[in-house]
Amino acid sequence: MSKFFKIFLLLILIIFIFNKKIISYYYLKKFSSWVERPVEISHLNFKYSGLIEIEDIKILNSKENFYQNIFQAEKISFKIDTKSLISQLIIINNLDITNPEFYLDIKILEEKKRNTDNKKTLYEDNLGLAQKLNEKTPDKIWPKKDKDVNFIIRKAVLSGASANIKVSSMPNPAKINLSEMMFSNFGNEKGYQHYKDILKIILFDLYARTENGRMKETLKNFILLV
Repeated sequence: MSKFFKIFLLLILIIFIFNKKIISYYYLKKFSSWVERPVEISHLNFKYSGLIEIEDIKILNSKENFYQNIFQAEKISFKIDTKSLISQLIIINNLDITNPEFYLDIKILEEKKRNTDNKKTLYEDNLGLAQKLNEKTPDKIWPKKDKDVNFIIRKAVLSGASANIKVSSMPNPAKINLSEMMFSNFGNEKGYQHYKDILKIILFDLYARTENGRMKETLKNFILLV
């Protein structure tokens, strides 16, 4: 093999590896932007066909919460429509999440109603749902003129899912196995089901499978704010 050919192959290899690092960094930053939280990934593998596989992903919680993470999963694989990568709307055709774990911290607050002795129960949570549910604030949808890119997921499957829940008024947390789930056509694009609505569906399943009476009642009141 000629010296020139060896150098040429080395350059091709360097360019390929360097591009993979750039693309891996791009996806990590994009995931963090979408979920509005820091994201850690042990391994990310992608093919130029649009197939991406992620192992040991974690979405970190803020420090003041009981759990370290908001979400983690053993493996996530999804297929992106590669043509959408150059647009302002990323289209994910298939999303498979294996052994995901959700972490829910619920803090119960009490607010005295004006000119009365009655108190209204308010909630705070690490998923950012409480403010939306209590104040009826609209889902955040990025306008097309902004730099951030919107996304749509055509089909998503969750297998082996579980949820960990801690309520501030109760000493012990709980871990609950969830149902096998399938969702379609959601994201943060206007005109589609918002991804936070998917979280509410998961909350309903968590409520249905919770056996602790006090925790179940808290979840019921929390969800019924919708």
